[in-house]
Amino acid sequence: MQTSTSLKSTMSEQALPAEVSIQSDTWLNRYRNFPVFSRTWFRHRAIAFGGTLFVMFVVLFGIVFLTSERFSVFVIWTVPFFVAATGLFLIGQAMAVWVRLQNYPERRESLGILFSLILGALLSFAIGYGSHLGFNYFFKSPDKTTEISVQAQMKTVPKKSASTPTPASASATAPDLAHHEQAQATTAASSDKADKLDRVPKTEKQKEQERGPVVNAIITVLKWFPLTFACIYWGSFFDLLVFFRQRKRLAEAMRQQELQRAQDARREAELRLSVLVAQVEPHFLFNTLAGVRSAILTEPLRATAIVDHLVDYLRSTIPQMRGDGSTEQGRLAKQLEAARAYLGLMQARIPRLTYSVESELKDAAFPPLLMISLVENAIKHGIEPKIGPAHVTVNARYFDEGDEEKLEVSVSDNGVGFGGTTSGSGIGLANIRERLESMYGERASLTLKARPEGGVVATIIIPLIA
Repeated sequence: MQTSTSLKSTMSEQALPAEVSIQSDTWLNRYRNFPVFSRTWFRHRAIAFGGTLFVMFVVLFGIVFLTSERFSVFVIWTVPFFVAATGLFLIGQAMAVWVRLQNYPERRESLGILFSLILGALLSFAIGYGSHLGFNYFFKSPDKTTEISVQAQMKTVPKKSASTPTPASASATAPDLAHHEQAQATTAASSDKADKLDRVPKTEKQKEQERGPVVNAIITVLKWFPLTFACIYWGSFFDLLVFFRQRKRLAEAMRQQELQRAQDARREAELRLSVLVAQVEPHFLFNTLAGVRSAILTEPLRATAIVDHLVDYLRSTIPQMRGDGSTEQGRLAKQLEAARAYLGLMQARIPRLTYSVESELKDAAFPPLLMISLVENAIKHGIEPKIGPAHVTVNARYFDEGDEEKLEVSVSDNGVGFGGTTSGSGIGLANIRERLESMYGERASLTLKARPEGGVVATIIIPLIA
């Protein structure tokens, strides 16, 4: 549980790893690069949704302002809708962010976030409906009351009867007149009733009965689906599903990163150990001290030079092994200085050796201990077994590869080459390859090639970083 809490506190505000996020840089989707319900996610999501809603409001306001005379209808219905929509993507999410910052256990945190989103949606609808009632109260028009009173007065006006007796028919007998009027009234009533039945529209209930339950259900779903989907999306209920899936993937990514860091530390320790062993192993020290001893009596100046180069070499390499081996601490100038000190020591001990250290760059980022490992490998496996003059060249240059600048560091010798040793399969070269892969991936490489004139050239290529 402590590990989970530290994981959430560490990653809650940082950008998601590449294997988890969608790596979007647009203002509409930038929030997807951060953990769901984090403060950074909430800020970028509020900017995206608020900006979209503001543009929609301005467009509708302009249309209504230019084309409609009933501006009060826009205020009564449209403004409350935008108020509710604003609360829908702010209130519940803000409470969910607060719940996540409390670092509750996973089950309690999940229930708290779900409750926050539901409560936020209800509050948003309540605020929107309340604003609708308020605007309706202030902008209510008296036209409706006047219209009702006018309709009531029109209904009370008596209609002029079509069967009013004329003076000519007044002389008819009373029984015949009464019978005639009764027949006309019955016929007119039947005709009026039939006309009214034909003119009265069918009620909604009658239409539903005619359509049937299946059609009514489909119409209801189609009617409410857009609004329901919009509420679920704006209310972050889809984000809740992403949150559960993202939490599992994030935990797995963090475990992979911890494992990768442990492997990098192991490789770094092995590389330091291999360099340290090369410095203190009997082969190195015995040969160096033997050279000093043989030169003390006959060539005291050369003996002094060997000791001076040994001191320079140890002074330039030991601080690198005390660091963590990161790219920020490793600089090309220091690596060249260490290689120059080591080759100077080897030249003082092996007079037949010549060397050159050249660079097109004054300085650049370069991981420590890599170059000196290649130089030591060239001396041990190429130069020492060879009889006669030998030469080692260290060269650094830069070049363009597509849209990216690369730094190339090569160590070449004219020694015995691959045929005389098992160079290229040792732990030092394997560690260099693994370290380059962990730091740069496919953007870096280590290659070993045989030279036509004899010897081997080892080349490291990494991205050029100032």
